[in-house]
Parts: sequence; C-alpha cells; structure tokens
Amino acid sequence: MQTAKRFFSLEGIDGSGKSTQIDMLIEKLTAEGYSVVKLREPGGAKISERVREILLDASFKGVMGDKTELLLYNAARAQVIHEIIQPALDAGKIVIADRFAWSTFAYQGYARGLGAGMVQKLTELTCGSCFPELTVVLDLTVERSRARTVKRGEAPDRLEQEKADFFERVRQGYLAAAREYPECVAAIDADRSPEEVFGDLYKLIKSRL
Repeated sequence: MQTAKRFFSLEGIDGSGKSTQIDMLIEKLTAEGYSVVKLREPGGAKISERVREILLDASFKGVMGDKTELLLYNAARAQVIHEIIQPALDAGKIVIADRFAWSTFAYQGYARGLGAGMVQKLTELTCGSCFPELTVVLDLTVERSRARTVKRGEAPDRLEQEKADFFERVRQGYLAAAREYPECVAAIDADRSPEEVFGDLYKLIKSRL
C-alpha cells in the first residue's frame, strides 16, 4: 500500500485505551504547534457516521453478512478519505484516526475469515495512496479487554456481542500485521499505565514527523 505522510492510526481491541491515547497525543502535538485532525472509524464524516449506525446496530446481529460488513466499512472509509482526510493532508495537517484499514484486516480478513487477499484488493480501491504511514496497535489480552469494557456499563453493540474467541482472532490479526509489515505497523503493550503507554506511542509518532 502507498502510505501518506502525517497520517497515523491507532488500533486495538476494545478497552485497549485508543481514545485516551489519542487525546493525550493530540494535546501534546497541538502544544508543539502542529495542526491535528482527529477522527474515528467508521465515521468522521456525516455519511460515514450514518454507515456506522448500521454497522453497530445490535438488531442486525446474526443478520448482516460478512461481505456486507466488509463493504460497508470500506464505503464509510472512502467517504471520510474524500471529505476529510485527503483535504487535511493536502493542507499540511496531521491526521490521527481511531481505527482505520488495519481494523478491516484484523476483523474481517482475519477474524471473519474473508482472507487477506480480498481485504487488500478492496483496501487498495478504497484508500489509493491515502493509507496511514504508521499504525500503532495497542495490544491487550481479551481477558483484560473484557475486564475494562465491563466497567463502562454500556449495552454492547453488534460487534461487541461477539464471543471471546472472535476477539482473540482479531488480536492475532493485529499482531500478524505488526510482524509482517513492521515498516508501517508497530505493536506496543497496552496493559500498563496510560503514561507508560503514551511514552512509547509518542516516540513512535515523533520519529515520523
């Protein structure tokens, strides 16, 4: 994949601390004078947020087909690239995404079993040259993930209702990406204090700026 400078994403299973780390990262980079655009996936643009609602709707559990899921994620991604990411990068801004294309590799390609080949072809069509130059995976065991998410007290969405073995496959998909594509994917231990995790994350991001 062709990567885009100043485009970064954070990945990991639920509870790994992505939102916390992104907020810390944006605060630090903004203080250093960088202009930063933050977005979440799926979502970030109005059309993409509507697609997100469909994807996460718990009433579609057991109804939505795996290929439908794959295509919807990429449709949402194509729109946010067109509307937000590419214009921001063209303006010299930093873009930080809470999930992006490696989520599709881990969730649909690896955990759903659709395969890396299918995901890669669709990703190339969707992203073109707009692919993160660095993705940081916040690695956390499924057991620790469950312990953290239970504390939120929120009703699980369609994906959150999947069983532990599904999320273990997702985790292994992320770790496989870090092994196979070390030039653009790095995994760090997320089972530490937010400050310790941020120290490693910040070093990785700054090495690309």
